Formats: sequence, structure tokens, C-alpha cells
Amino acid sequence: MTNKKNKYHKPVLLQESLENLNIKPNGYYVDCTLGEGGHSIEILKKLHKEGSLLSIDRDQDAIDFVKNNYKEEIEKHKNWKIKKANFKNINEILDKKVDGILMDLGLSSRQLEASKRGFSYLEGSQDLDMRMDEELSAKAIDILNFYDEKTLAKIFKEFGEERNAKRIAKFIKENIGEIKTVQDLNNVISRAVPAAFADKHKHPSRRVFQALRIAVNDELGNLREGLENSFNVLKKDGRIVVISFHSLEDRIVKKFFKEKGEKSEIIVPTEEEIKENPRSRSAKMRVLIKKN
Repeated sequence: MTNKKNKYHKPVLLQESLENLNIKPNGYYVDCTLGEGGHSIEILKKLHKEGSLLSIDRDQDAIDFVKNNYKEEIEKHKNWKIKKANFKNINEILDKKVDGILMDLGLSSRQLEASKRGFSYLEGSQDLDMRMDEELSAKAIDILNFYDEKTLAKIFKEFGEERNAKRIAKFIKENIGEIKTVQDLNNVISRAVPAAFADKHKHPSRRVFQALRIAVNDELGNLREGLENSFNVLKKDGRIVVISFHSLEDRIVKKFFKEKGEKSEIIVPTEEEIKENPRSRSAKMRVLIKKN
């Protein structure tokens, strides 16, 4: 398949994903987070024409990106379907049970850097949007404006595990009139975080931005619902492969797999992959095989 010069997201734990999906050439598979198509393309390579792949994503930009960059593959492989959807509704999307489901819960490089939606604290001039699906009503800036100080502190504490959550929330509400862009929020957070707590190796905004993104997109709620519905549409001996990127997600996955009677070992990137793709450092993979 053609090498796409415009594609700059490297799929995390790619070979491990393919191996643990245990792909049957004539099987039916779902990639719950299409992203830039990296995992989907490699799954597709392992399928015969009798097999099929459904790739879904909440982000219309991701779908447009893949359709523009993989036109030849989409035309060639009639067994590859792409659909805009939230994976929590997988049971409503499918009309039959599947052999394997992949969930890569990370953001692509394009979403972080080029979407213009303020996902990254490094993109200072961008608006504080953070919606994966632009049809959602509330943006990150809306949460900052309309939630009270106590609620903001709870979001930062629970979703970002931010130890200075109360102080940051207080500073945000006291200075809300000056917050419009990513850099505006960075400036307020920098003033809020006491020097004694500042980590010179990590950006002071990173946990707050994680928390806001999770809140805007209800990521943890979607994950819980998506796991349950994915298990229900899985064939016997089918597999769910989940790649998470922070402890909140991994705890949910671990708990769900345990409830289904599956003790899941953690699979992590090799040192070689981390060197080639530093963003893979925090990735953890868990695999569930449906016994009944």
C-alpha cells in the first residue's frame, strides 16, 4: 500500500495489536478509533475479501483525513467501511457479532497539533475547544466559564489527578475574564502552581488539560459503556484489545476485564518503539478473550 507523506501519526503497539487480535482472514473486526488509519490499514492487510473491517471515529476531521489519504485503499477494499460514531454505541452500529475489537484511546499527532481545537497546552494561540466531536455543545471554555470553583477543582482532581486542583480552580475563576486561548489558561495555571510544587521537567498545565479533555468528551463514561457493549457484540473466543494512555483509563479496563473473569497482563512498548515514538511511553495494552 502507498506510503502517505501526509500521515505523521505512528500507531502505538502496532505489531502487538495485530498479534493479540489474532486476526482470521475471513473475520469481522472493528477499529473503534480510526485516528489517522494506521491500525486499520494493517488490519485490512491481513483480511481476505471474505473478511471485513469497520473503522469508526467521533472526529469527522479524522474520517475526512483518512478518506483523503487512503482513496486507493478504500476503493480497492470494498470490505472496509468507515463510519462517524461514538464507540460506546457499538451495539447499535453493528448488525452481527464480531471476531475482534481494537480500542486505541490515545490522541493522534494531528489532533494534538493540527486540529486547531486546543487539545495541547503547547498550542498557545488555539481556542479552548477540546471537542472530539464538534457536534457536542459544550467546549472546554464553557466548562471553565459555567462550572463553579468547587466543580472545577473536582474535575482537575479526579480526571487529572492534579494535586493543586483547588488552587488552580480558584485562580481560574478569579481570572476567568482574561482566559480565551490555550496560552491564557497556561498563564493562569502557572501563576496558581506554587514554585515548591512546580516540576521543571513537566508542563504545569498538562494535568488540567487532560482533565478538561476528559470532561468535555465524557471519555471515561464512554469507555465504561463501550467496553460493556463491545463485550456483548463479541463472538465466543473473540478478543477486545485496548490501548490506554493514563492510569484512569487503565483502571477502568483492568476492572472490567476482571469482572468478566479475565486476568489481564499489561503489554507495554519496547524500548526501541519508545525511542522512535516518545509518545508511546505511557501506553499500556490489555487483552480480553471472551470465553462464552
